[in-house]
Amino acid sequence: MKVLGVAVSSGAIHYGALTAADDTQDISHTPGAPERLVPALGLTGAQRLGDTHQRISQDIRVLQPDAVIIVATRKNNQWVYREAFDRISLISALMLSCVEQGITCEEWSTERIGKLVDVPAPKLALFDCKEVGFPQLPLYWTAGRGPAFAAAKAYAVETSSESSEG
Repeated sequence: MKVLGVAVSSGAIHYGALTAADDTQDISHTPGAPERLVPALGLTGAQRLGDTHQRISQDIRVLQPDAVIIVATRKNNQWVYREAFDRISLISALMLSCVEQGITCEEWSTERIGKLVDVPAPKLALFDCKEVGFPQLPLYWTAGRGPAFAAAKAYAVETSSESSEG
C-alpha cells in the first residue's frame, strides 16, 4: 500500500510518502518522492490557487497513493485571516486533487495520529524518522514532514489492524 501523509505549515505542504506491506512490518519512505510544495510567490489570488492545485495534482499522479491523510489543524488563536486563508486554500486544493483522481483523502486529528504511532499529539514533529527508513533526519522534518510521515504511518497501522481483525 502507498500512503501520502500531508502536513501544512509555514505556508507549505509537507509530504510524507511511504510504502507499507500489508502487515506494516515493512514500512519505508518512498525514495525520490517530493518533500514539499511551496505556492508560487509570483502569483496571487485565483491564479496562485489554480497553479498550486495543478502542481499538487501532478505530485499525486506521480506518487499514486492509495490514500492521502492530512494532519488536522491544531487550534491556533493567534492566526490572522491571511494565514488561515492560505492554509485552507492549500488543504482545499489538495482535497480537490484527490477527489479528481479518485483517491481516498481524510483529515485526521493529531490525537488520533499520535495514539497510533505512540507520540504525544503536540509533538508529532518528534516522530522518529528511522521508523520510516531514514538513517538521519531529512530536510524539513520538524517543519512538517515528521507529522506528515506520522500520519501516513498511522493510516498504515490502522488499516493493517482492521484487515487483521476481519
